[in-house]
Amino acid sequence: MKPYHPKTGIVYYSRTGHSRRMALKLSNLLNGSLVELKAPAYTAGFLSYLRAGFDSVRQHCVLGPQSFTSLTEYDRIVLCGPVWTSYPAVPLRALLRSDVDLPYTVAMFLTSGAHSPPHKAFTAGEADLTHRFVATACVANADEGGDEEAHIIKRFLRDLEDARASSYGT
Repeated sequence: MKPYHPKTGIVYYSRTGHSRRMALKLSNLLNGSLVELKAPAYTAGFLSYLRAGFDSVRQHCVLGPQSFTSLTEYDRIVLCGPVWTSYPAVPLRALLRSDVDLPYTVAMFLTSGAHSPPHKAFTAGEADLTHRFVATACVANADEGGDEEAHIIKRFLRDLEDARASSYGT
């Protein structure tokens, strides 16, 4: 009997490239499909940086038009993006609050400039999702490409696999 490998979507938002790099890495490790969240209001530039921070603090989370209306074709999704003002980036929160259909199994992998501890971001994301993430992790931008990043990814993948195994009773 062939082992079951869940179909994984890596749904990411990246303003500066840190989260995109991490999403690509996770996609390769999980044999997942990349799904980019579009958020033109937050493209590169100082004014869009200010808008991103302002919208995050106000918790103004509106998802603009995307190339998808559902993500239920995946057995699980990994949301990947940055921490903004102690919260997941506005595009991630907007997705979680939207009427886009998601699979029940959702994990979150964040990147951070290390200004804010990630636990508040995970709590806010779970409140938006209305249930717990099956796995969470956060890599500081300063740890990119190093031993700490490798350790964090290894733990995240183990937690994700443990969640899958427990849901199938294996």
